Amino acid sequence: MRTIAISNNKGGVGKTTSTVNIAAGLQILGKKVLVIDVDHQAQTTYHFGIAPKDLQFSIFEVIKGEINYKDILIQKSGVDILPAKPDLKDLDFLPFPAKEFLLKEALDKIKEYDYILMDCPPSLGILTLNALTFAKEIFIPLQLQFLPFHGMYNLFDGVQMVKQRLNKDLDISGIIATMYSANKSINKEVMEETETRLPGKLFKTIIRENVYLQEAPSWGQTIFEYKSDSNGAVDYLNLCKEIISQEK
Repeated sequence: MRTIAISNNKGGVGKTTSTVNIAAGLQILGKKVLVIDVDHQAQTTYHFGIAPKDLQFSIFEVIKGEINYKDILIQKSGVDILPAKPDLKDLDFLPFPAKEFLLKEALDKIKEYDYILMDCPPSLGILTLNALTFAKEIFIPLQLQFLPFHGMYNLFDGVQMVKQRLNKDLDISGIIATMYSANKSINKEVMEETETRLPGKLFKTIIRENVYLQEAPSWGQTIFEYKSDSNGAVDYLNLCKEIISQEK
């Protein structure tokens, strides 16, 4: 089982889009997938067409040890989901010791999936630390612009801290180039710089700019449900094939 945190300290780089559509693509390719929304903004929950306001319980109650994860499990698009609500932000205020380990302790016995994907907030706060303590791998979506590129390095410092103090098995196993346009020279420059500084980390599959990727969440659908013949669907399915090829 691969346990992957999808993280970047910069918002708007494609974390939620990547989490949802990688999960759906892996499921299409025959993998059993669990998605955990670890962001109090609950954007992955919304993307799957689940309204947080309609939920009695969420991943927050699981983290606190009040209920079992199976009590909140929802299946959408062939994927199992542990949804979030805005009250997840209150984890900061809980008087629990070693709060970085709460998610791992609540879910460490799960063994029935091929992949667990976690959508993290755009910061290195307690929610992201919980995901990084539980994960074995990190995928970093990188919008191919100057500021997101430099923001990515802030995450690297946090990852090193987590490796030293909380989770020695954690590693960055892939950088996902998102929102690519062949007409933008900065996109090519950032890709080249990423490959130079971090050889072998950048996935070969590039996620191109695609309006259908922006529209799909408003319908509560994955790109494969919303527009299966779009560039977005083609790119994410190819990325999933590349992710699976890492197993060999």
